[in-house]
This record gives sequence, C-alpha cells and structure tokens, in this order.
Amino acid sequence: TGSMYFNLENYGTGSVWFDNVTLEKVVRSTRTLSTLAAKTAAREKKLVAYYPCDEGAGNVLKDHSGAGNDGEMIGGVKWAKGKYGTAIELNGVDGYVDCGADKSLCLEPAGTVIFWFKPQTVSQGGLVGWSAGSGNSGQRFVTSLNTYARNKSRGHRTYQELGLYISDGVDFATPFTSNFYEPYFPPADKWLCYVITFNGRYIDFYRDGVMIYSRFQTLLPDTENIPLWIGKCLGMGGPSDYFKGLIDEVRIYNYALNDQEVYKLYMETAKGRSKNTAGFGSINITPTVMPRAGRIFVDLDYRGLTPTPKDLGIKADLLDAKGAVVGKGEVRMLPVWGRTEVVFDTAKLPAGKYTVRAAATKGNPASLAVNWPGRAKGWENVKVLNNLCWELLNVSPGAKTKEQYTFTNPRRGWVFFITEGEGDVTLSISGAKPPVIRAAGKDSLQEAMRWLPKGEQTITVSGGALKKLIVRSITSLVFCHYPHVAGTGNDHEFLVKNGLYNATTLLTGKYGEQYNPGKFREDIWAAKLGRSSIQELYKSDVLQPKLRDETAEQQIFEYLDKAAGMNGPDFQGVIVNEFDPGDEIQAWIKSYYDEWIDATTRVMQDPKHKGHMVIPWCAYNMFDFGKSSEYLRTVVNLDSYFANEVYLMEKETEDRAWLLINESLADLADDWERAIPGAIEHMILTPSYLQREYWNPEVDFNVFMDMQIRHLATRPEFFALAGLLIYQSHSATEEYVRWGLKLYRHYGLEGKSARLSKDPYMLTHIKNHDFMNGTDDWTIDPASPDSVTVKNHKGYGVIQERYPYRAYTDTTFLWTRRSKDKPNTFSQRITNLQPGKLYSVSLVTTDYQNLVKGVSEEQEHAVSVKIENAELYTDWYKTKKHSSSVRKLMAWRTMGPFNSKNRCCLNIHYYVFRAKGPTAKLIVTDWKDADKPGGPLGQELVFNFIEVRPYFEGALKKE
Repeated sequence: TGSMYFNLENYGTGSVWFDNVTLEKVVRSTRTLSTLAAKTAAREKKLVAYYPCDEGAGNVLKDHSGAGNDGEMIGGVKWAKGKYGTAIELNGVDGYVDCGADKSLCLEPAGTVIFWFKPQTVSQGGLVGWSAGSGNSGQRFVTSLNTYARNKSRGHRTYQELGLYISDGVDFATPFTSNFYEPYFPPADKWLCYVITFNGRYIDFYRDGVMIYSRFQTLLPDTENIPLWIGKCLGMGGPSDYFKGLIDEVRIYNYALNDQEVYKLYMETAKGRSKNTAGFGSINITPTVMPRAGRIFVDLDYRGLTPTPKDLGIKADLLDAKGAVVGKGEVRMLPVWGRTEVVFDTAKLPAGKYTVRAAATKGNPASLAVNWPGRAKGWENVKVLNNLCWELLNVSPGAKTKEQYTFTNPRRGWVFFITEGEGDVTLSISGAKPPVIRAAGKDSLQEAMRWLPKGEQTITVSGGALKKLIVRSITSLVFCHYPHVAGTGNDHEFLVKNGLYNATTLLTGKYGEQYNPGKFREDIWAAKLGRSSIQELYKSDVLQPKLRDETAEQQIFEYLDKAAGMNGPDFQGVIVNEFDPGDEIQAWIKSYYDEWIDATTRVMQDPKHKGHMVIPWCAYNMFDFGKSSEYLRTVVNLDSYFANEVYLMEKETEDRAWLLINESLADLADDWERAIPGAIEHMILTPSYLQREYWNPEVDFNVFMDMQIRHLATRPEFFALAGLLIYQSHSATEEYVRWGLKLYRHYGLEGKSARLSKDPYMLTHIKNHDFMNGTDDWTIDPASPDSVTVKNHKGYGVIQERYPYRAYTDTTFLWTRRSKDKPNTFSQRITNLQPGKLYSVSLVTTDYQNLVKGVSEEQEHAVSVKIENAELYTDWYKTKKHSSSVRKLMAWRTMGPFNSKNRCCLNIHYYVFRAKGPTAKLIVTDWKDADKPGGPLGQELVFNFIEVRPYFEGALKKE
C-alpha cells in the first residue's frame, strides 16, 4: 500500500496523460547531505582513475592513477592511432570498457569526471558513467548521447541531448536541462572535452575547458558497488546504449576540480584535436563593433594564462594603422574566472582599420585587427551612457537662454528631461502629452518624462532663466504591479513616497476606485505627468478555457478589442500573460498561435487602437519553435513590444551567478535575433523578485538583482533594449520593491554602468545558515540533553519555496522540543558589520510533528529573537502581508500530503537592526519571553533559512 503524489503546474484545463510509467520497489536512501559532509571532508582528495588510452595494443585499458582500476575492453573495442597518440574506438554495437566497482570509484559526496570523445556519424550511447539498470533509478551517474521521441509540454517531438542523469537509487535528476534553451547536442566527427564536477551543493558543466553552466545539486549519486563503464549505458543512449566513436583521456577524481584545474587539463590534452590553441599562454580577443553607440566592446578570454593569481591585472589599448595608441580601454574584471570586458570610446574616431592590444601581468600580449566603420549616421550627437540611457542634449545656458532648443530622438519611446531654472521659466514640447515639461513657480530642479516619436524635437523656453537642460532617451521602465507591495493591499502612498516616479509605466489591472485613489492613473500619472499604464490580461486561466476551435480567432479579437488597456487614453496597451514555446501545443494545451497572429494583427491595425500595443508575455525559448517565433515576428512587425520573462534564482557563488545571468541573457540574444529580427529593440526584459528566487541565505539578493540589471545595461547584445519590468511587487518584500525602483533610476535614468551596490554577493555575517554542517559555528544551550538536535526532511525546501529544491532534496534544520524548565537557546556571533548601518535578520520555523504528519494548522510559533549590541529598527513598512515581525505563511506548494488545500504553516521571523559596532550577537530561543514559554510545552519546532544581510535604507528621490 502507499500513495503517489504528482506536482503539476496549473496551465489550464484539460487531460494529463502518463506514458511509460514504471513502478519499482525501492528502499529510500538514508544518506543525507549532513551525514556525508564529514565524509567528504575526511577523505583524501585524489585522482582515482586515469585512462590516457595510450597502450595501443591488448584488451586492458590501464589505470595510471595508481588506484588499480584497470578496465576490461569488451566486444567491439579497438585501438585507434593518430598523429598525436592513441584513443579507443567503440563500434556502437557491443563495445565498451568495464572498469570495475572498486570502493575508490564510489563518488557520492563529490567528484570530477573528465574525458574527450568524438562521435561518428550516428551520435548515440553511453560515454562515461555508472549504470545499475535501464530505469530512472538505475542511472546513478550517466553521461550519454541520447535521442528520443516523446510527448512533452511542447508537443510530441524528437529530442537530442548530451545528458547527465543522476540517481541515488530511488530518485532521479537531469541537472543539465534549462528552461531557456534546448539541450546541447554535439556535432559528429569533432572532438569535445566534457567535464562534470560536483560537491554536494552544485554541479558544474564544462565543454572544452570552459564552464558552461552550473546547477544546484538536488541529490547525491549512489555509485557504490556499481561498475564504471566507458562507452555504454542502460536506457539512456538513444538508438543504442553503446557509443560509436572515439574516447580518450578519461579521468575520475573523488573531489571537484576548480575551473583553473579543469582548463589546465584541457590545454594539456587539446593538441591535435582541431581546437583553437592560439590563446594558450596569452589572451583571446573577441570584439563587438557598435557604430550607433560609438563603441568597440571587447570580450577578453585569459584562461590560457592559467594558473593566474588573484591580483591578475589586464590592460587594453586601441591602436591606429600607424601603431599609435588612440584609445585606452575601460577594463571590467568580471567575477567569473577567465573573462574580462573592455570598452573603447570610438565615437570621435574616423573610420578605418585599428588594432586591439591586450596584455596581462603574466603571459604574452595579444592583438587583433578590427575595422571601425565610423559613427552611424544620425547618432553623431548622441552620448550613449549605457544600453538603456542615451544623452541627447546637455546645456547650461544661464543668462544666454535661447527661445528654442532642438534635439533628435533616435527612437520612438520615452524621453527624460532634467531642468534647473530660476523664476517662472517654462519649457514645453509641441505634440507631447502634456506639452509642458517644466512648470513655472515650482522647484528649481525638475524632472519629466514624455513618450515621443522618432525624429527632431523642439523645446520652447519662456520666462525666467534656464540654468540646465538635460535630455535623455530612456528605455521603458515598467512597475509591476501597481498599487501593491507584498500582498493585494493598496500601497499607493508607500509607492509614491518610495520611487514610483522612477518608472515610466504602470502595469496594473482594470481596478476600481479602491486601487486607483483619486483617479491617480488618469488625472496624475497620465494627464499631469505624461506617463502611461498597461493593463494585464490573463490568457491562461481566463481566456484559454473558453476558446473553441471554430470561433477562437474572433474570441481572441473581442478579448483584446474590448480591453480597457486598448481603449483608455491613460493606457498604452495590454500585456497578455502568458505565452509558452511551441507549435500546435504549448504548456500541454493547444496554442492557437495562428488565431493569435490574426487577431493581434486585426486589433493593432484598427485605427481606433492607434497608440496602443498588444504585448505578449512570453516564457522561455520561444525562438526554438516555428509557431511561437512567427507570432513574435508578427508582434515586432506591428511595432509592438513583447515581454520576455527571465526569472533567475540565486546561485551559490558570485561567479556562478554571473555565469547563470550570461547563460540566460547575453548568450541567447543571437537566438532571439535569428528567429525574430529586431527582437531586442522590441523586448521588455523581465527579471523577477518572486520569493522563490531568493532561496539561499548565504547570498544577498539585492546584489544579485543589481548584477542582472547591470548586465542588461552594459552587454552589447542588449543595446537599445525596449524595456525593463521586474516581476512582481505583490510577491516581493517592501525592501526589494524599493531597491528595484532605485535600480531603475541608477541604470535607466542616470545611465550608470557601475554596480549600484557596494556590498558583496556572498553574505559573511553568520555561518551554517541551514545547519548543513550540524551545529558548527552555533552555540547550543539545550533545555535538556535530548531537546536540541539537527534533523532533516526531504522536500521541506519545496514547501519553503526554495525553488532549486526538489521533493527528494535533503533539507536540514535545527530541531527543538519546548521544555517547561527553560528555553532551548542557540546563538552565533554576527560579524563584518558596519556601525550605524541597517541589517535584517530572518529565519523560518514550522511545527515538526505537523510537518511529518502532513497536518495543516495555522499558528504563530512562540519564538524569541534577540540581537545584542544592536538597536532594533521598527520603522520599516508593514504591508498587508507582513503586519508584524512574524509573518504566518500558509505555504501553497505541493509536497507529499501538502498542497493548496492542505497548507503547511510556516512562520517567517523578520527583524531589522542598526549595528552599534562591527559585531553583534544573534540569540534565538523556543520561548516567547525570557520568563515564560508562551507556547505549548513539548511542541517540536524546526529552525533554518537563517539570514543576516544589509538592509536597503536609502531614501529614493521624492518627486
């Protein structure tokens, strides 16, 4: 007897089909991250298998690591000799190498697998790994070339992937996948160096020595007593489980190599494999010429200098045809090893041939010729501050004020005006709504925004003295979702006082007076300030269930045509939430893309909707499918926008965070432009501050969001990006909402390129936030010998909405049982504080017995949180959702017996304090007060997700 639980996202109505269901009798592993942490630290780090494949004869593949893991060559395996050595050649029918199942090859806590392979015409089969059976639970740690046809959320199609499949003997994971692009599949007849490293916390993937992406490690592979195979797998090989091609230089380590170690091995073994080795010992230079921006952007790859010191310095110069230096590069050292960005200001340089020269403090200098075509016509007077903000005019006339000033707007869109004047000086633009951009008799320094067409614009000045006039073309800065913060209450006053005016556009609903006080949208935001609003429409759960094949196009048309956002003068259009990649099927349901194309075209071409847009809100790799691409091409050709949601979760280290951002944004820009020409200049990029994104208490989410917006503001792929929209305020905190609006100002209005935050990505104030290392770094004062311990519960991270976690992911916490005699207390010294600065402390609790029994019971847990050597700060904004320092959260995510109807009760304890010195002390107990329990005796509580981080206090500009 037992139960089966399925976690299905709500994509609408319809049927769910299950295919290839296999039931296996399994024994759930008792191995956990916490129990294996000590094992990982204790064992000697070493190479446990090394097969250089240089024997050239015989049927034994020698292990040169010294561990004695020689491999037996079975079936169709032979030696292949080349100019630079030998490899093994496998026939794809029955050939493989069995390397045995020695204890040294058991890599469950951590390890590295590295090998070269060259598939022949048919790409198939296992590469290197441990297979215990053809079912999912048998894929203990398997790398393979896998081709299969399956009906997934985007319809029935053939999939190809260079996969990594992991199991602990019960649960199964595919950590190589991404929502943002199709899996990588290598070309035939070319060598590839493939490397996977893992340490129990994250898994890193490398191709040809370069880390391509990193994933949270959701479970630990169980390879104990499972043989290591080369060239074979079970069930994950596509046409055949046997690999057809060449394999060479196989290495297995019992620890995770770092990126420099991986690249060093790549350089040592790349010779003769048709790889670009020009950068070995030097720097690779990749320029991007930007005629409109007046820049040459250069990516520098210095991996070839490995090993590199932490203080490695790099400089870059631009030389003319005579060898004279005509430009010094602005060098930006990135957090990810091996990559540096350089920007050259070439706006005033004549067209011609130039040379980029780069040199590091070690290794050989490098140079590359580049052709500069000269500044693009019409952009000569544009000063590009960053991708999002361009200065069109900057004058300080004083007593010599002219009656008129002209500027050329290089694109249709928002223009930002900064004026400083004396007396009753007034400025206006004919055709703007409203035309007055500076009113008389108000503040000396004023700001305004107007939506203006492309082309020459004239500013008329009257009265008084104009001291300063700055005009900037800016991207659309959309606030989502007015008027809410952390809940569905009306937070209008808070938003107005804390940066709402840094936005150009409000994303909102068709709300009544309750959520539009004093007709703010119409009378203030639109009529007085010249800003716009966009109405959010809901395709998936409102329109989609009503669609019928014979009337779908007309239904869609009427839905759009009648929307307030397509008709009201205060609206700029509608945003339709949401569209997924696919052809006939998207997100398991019929796409109706042909009907959406026709209906959107009809609505947008109707004269009564002039000045309004239909903006589809899109998820993931729309560009990989014909129909979803065609729909977006239609939208772009109609000169509308589309929103591209790129919701990114915190990564475990800053370099991996940068890698994720680049992987999900800049690296995909070419894919968008290939399928949808003009995509970037019509794209509203949508990052997220949903609660699920800030899952890691070791990371400062404010810094992570800053990194994302900076990436968009500075990478050349996003020049002229149409807009930004951070999703969504009512699922975030009041602090994150304020921070998002501050980022809008920093990058979008001020045109800055440097990161706004001066705080580090990694939080260093406390350690062992989740008790993954037992009680290390904590001082424990139990009420009795057995009233405090560290426990774990698989799936608890899912309930906490820690998005990388899965139902099978081990989640650790501190467990206490309340006593009548005294409280259970745990404490830790808080370090690296800046006196006078604000910080926040948060932690999560739940009732342990309710958790393990699946009981839903709303309750506030009797817990005390004290911070010594600090002043408690209580003046932070309490929203409808968070009315005190303890927020009761009835978690909605499905996990075991818990779901939206049977919710697990979490308590989020949140405090803000001002540091009195460089250190403080965090003290937590399971009593409400020092002298009384305040809660049921014997109640078992669990504590984890303990975070201490800087709190954004800075007041935004009030306008």
